[in-house]
Amino acid sequence: MKNKQELLTEIKEGLNTGVITESDIESFILHQTQSTVNVSHTEEPINNPAKLSAVDIMFYVAGIVLFAAIISIIVQSWNDGNFIVHILLSAGVGAVLWSIAYYLINSSSQNDIRKGLINSLLLTGSLSVVVGGYIIINELIGGFGEVNYIESAIMLLVLGGVHLGFDRLVKKDLILLMGILLCVTSFPALLFGFLESTDASMDVWSFVLIISSVLLAYATRVVAKINPEREKIHSSFDSFAAFLALASMYVSSYNDYGILWLGVLIAGVFGIFYLSIIFQNKHLLGNASFFLVVTVITIAFRYFSDYGITTSLILSTMGLLGLATIASNINKKYFKQSTPASIHSGN
Repeated sequence: MKNKQELLTEIKEGLNTGVITESDIESFILHQTQSTVNVSHTEEPINNPAKLSAVDIMFYVAGIVLFAAIISIIVQSWNDGNFIVHILLSAGVGAVLWSIAYYLINSSSQNDIRKGLINSLLLTGSLSVVVGGYIIINELIGGFGEVNYIESAIMLLVLGGVHLGFDRLVKKDLILLMGILLCVTSFPALLFGFLESTDASMDVWSFVLIISSVLLAYATRVVAKINPEREKIHSSFDSFAAFLALASMYVSSYNDYGILWLGVLIAGVFGIFYLSIIFQNKHLLGNASFFLVVTVITIAFRYFSDYGITTSLILSTMGLLGLATIASNINKKYFKQSTPASIHSGN
C-alpha cells in the first residue's frame, strides 16, 4: 500500500499534466463528505432527536426557576407599579437576558457550561418577552378581565416574528421553535376569536385544535426544508401535536356525538401508530399507546357499567393485556433496536 507522500506526489503529477484538475479533487472531497453525512443519518435518524443530558435539563430548569422569580417580582409590584414598570420587569428583563445570551454566543470562549447558561438565558428571556407581550395587549384593550382572542392572536404573531428575527442572529433551535410555536398558536387564537360570539359547540373547538396540531407538526417540516441546516428540528413538535390532537378527540367523545368521536379517536390512535413506525418515533408510539389504553378503559366503564363494575374491570384488564402485547410486538418488529456498539458510537 502506498504511503501518504507517494499518493500526494501522484496527485501533484496529475495536476501538472492536466490528467486531473482542482475541481475534480473538490468534487471528490464533496462527494465523500456527503457520503459520510448520509451514513451518519442512517445510523441516527433525524426523526429521533438527540436526548437532553441531565446537565442540559438542569440548566433549563434553572431558566424556568429564574422566570418564576421574575413573575413573583411582577406580582408583588403589580399594585404599586404602573404600565411602564410592568413592561420593564417582563419584556425589558427578557430583552436584557437575550442580549447577554447574544454576547455569550459571540464570545470566542465556548464550553458546555457556557452553552448551558446560554440556553437557560434564552429560555428565560423568551418566556419573559411573551409575558411582556401579554401585558401590553391586555393594557391596550383595557384590563385583564377576560381573554380577547383576536388581539391575542395578533400579539402571538408579532411575538413569533420577533423570535424568528432574533433567531437570525443567534441561530438557536430553542428560539426558532418558540417562534414557530407562537406563530402557529396565533391561528387557533384567531379562530377562537371568531367563534367566541357564536354558539359553536365543543366539537368545533376541538376540530380547530386538531387542525392546529397538524399545522404545528407540518410547520417545523416546512422550516426544515427551507433551511436545510436546521433539518434536525423537523419533527420537534410531533409528540406534542399528537397528544393535543388525541386529547381533543377524547374530550369531544363526551359530547353529543360521543360515539362518532370515539371512532375518530380510535382511527387517530392507529394513524399515530402507523406514523410512529414510518418516522421511527417511539414518543409517538407512547402517545398512541396511552390514548388507546384510556379509550379501552373508557369504553369498558361507559358502555358496560350496567353489567357491574367487575365486568368493566375484567374487560379493561383483557383489553390492556392485549394492547400491551400489540405495542410490544410493534416495538420489536418495526423499530430498530439500539445495540451497545451504536450507543457507544452515538456518545
